Amino acid sequence: MQEGRPAIVCTSISKNYEGHAALADVSFTAYAGHVTGLLGPNGAGKTTLIRILTTILQPSAGTFQVAGFEPDQANEIKSLIGVMPESAGYPKRTRAIDLLTYHGRLYGAGREEATFNAVEMLAAVGLSDRRADRIGTFSRGMRQRLGLARALMNNPRIVFLDEPTLGLDPAGQHSILELIDELAGSRDVAVLLSSHLLAEIQGICDRAVILDHGRVVFDAEPTQGLSEIFHKVTT
Repeated sequence: MQEGRPAIVCTSISKNYEGHAALADVSFTAYAGHVTGLLGPNGAGKTTLIRILTTILQPSAGTFQVAGFEPDQANEIKSLIGVMPESAGYPKRTRAIDLLTYHGRLYGAGREEATFNAVEMLAAVGLSDRRADRIGTFSRGMRQRLGLARALMNNPRIVFLDEPTLGLDPAGQHSILELIDELAGSRDVAVLLSSHLLAEIQGICDRAVILDHGRVVFDAEPTQGLSEIFHKVTT
């Protein structure tokens, strides 16, 4: 697939915790309109990298650009990204439409605009018929769809998804991955998808980056030896 404009550029990022290297010299590029898979076993450094790129953590060394902005331009970066964390909590008694409207207003939209956008996002993830229901009545798969909708409320240029299908059955996994694939293509959004499941990365990603003990050991299209490298780092 032809590469679009660079959306994420990592240059020699390292992160140390009390002498332990969580990330070591990580470099790669992700492009608009593409799904880039961040693959590796638990503890490989995937979540740490996402937290750095979303400006929650500072790297110990190296630098990055997100949507053309540098690490010291955190407000600009935050305004242009959507994030779906690995374990997102939801207020059980809140209605889905109210949660998304609230998040839309956090990004500066008026109530009418935020509500309109919330309705649109719920439709995009297949939750229109449940928009007035309390989140506590949702299945895990529905909560994952809601999390994806929440990540899109500011019309982001880049979306970070940390284990978006965790805990779902195969049908639920397939449904979420289809939504993600459509998101990248139809909205020209760059998606960085973190997973420890090889099949997910092979299924929808245009490019795969494998982390092993905080280091990049693979950065190419998923067809070019991905399975062999992944099996080496997980066995």
